[in-house]
Amino acid sequence: MKESDIIRSLFGHVPPPEDDCYFLAPDRLVTTDSLSEGTHFLHKWSSPEVLAGKLVEVNVSDITASGGVPKECFLNLGLSPTSRKKEWVLAFSKALRNSLHQYGMKLAGGDTFSSPTTQLALTVVGTVKKPWLRSGGKPGDYLYITGDLGQSLLGYQSLKKKWQGRGFKESIEKHLLPKSRHILQKPLSKYTIHACMDITDGLIQDSERLALASKGKLIIQIESVPLHSLAVKKLGLDACLGSGEELELLFLSPDILPNQIASLPVTMIGRFVKGKPGTKFLNEGKTYVPKNKGFLHFSEEE
Repeated sequence: MKESDIIRSLFGHVPPPEDDCYFLAPDRLVTTDSLSEGTHFLHKWSSPEVLAGKLVEVNVSDITASGGVPKECFLNLGLSPTSRKKEWVLAFSKALRNSLHQYGMKLAGGDTFSSPTTQLALTVVGTVKKPWLRSGGKPGDYLYITGDLGQSLLGYQSLKKKWQGRGFKESIEKHLLPKSRHILQKPLSKYTIHACMDITDGLIQDSERLALASKGKLIIQIESVPLHSLAVKKLGLDACLGSGEELELLFLSPDILPNQIASLPVTMIGRFVKGKPGTKFLNEGKTYVPKNKGFLHFSEEE
């Protein structure tokens, strides 16, 4: 079963949620995200400090993508023979406190248990005046993305294949500890944002989700998409379009935005139009169909 089919089966006849966060009226957001050993990280690559930071960043990214500010969180900590060691726990705890302090967040509770592998899950509660929902796109909106794409996958391949060099080092850091775009939440709020999400499964999959939620078609100009040059050179176009865990913001707005906000690149890469919901990629005016969608947690054959 595909991941989307599994999620739909959990909700039965009720449509599953489409957004990064659940909106609790009048002003609350709730999100949760996990890091599982073997799926999201390996201890040989990720220190406890890195894991604590990443756990906070991926959750803050969801709150940011919904237009909110994180406030409280709850930690579920599954400790393995490796991570239950005193030095690991103390290093993780100190880094977690530092990361939470950076965002003014409070650890309000959670659960700790023994596990054969390390399992980390954080639930974050935030506040928001008016949430940015994936479903809010309107025909004529411009499609924007922050930063560039490809570095996270390049970092993973660099670790796996032991590539050396400065460019690889920067990408490894991006893969191990991606940073949320929380710095953009306040300045972006000055513009009209109709729909938003963060890039966690790659542009190919995530743009499709945005289009389906907003019930329209996204037309993306590939030549406009900001791709990391070294990643394209080493991995190819499709790999960069499918690179996940980038934590860049993908959003729809009727406004013409500057190409840089809070010192971060913001690039217009397409339009949202009426039509059959989905994404259409164009490369120099011709339809382009990526050969793979990027990482999938579950295949259709399972």
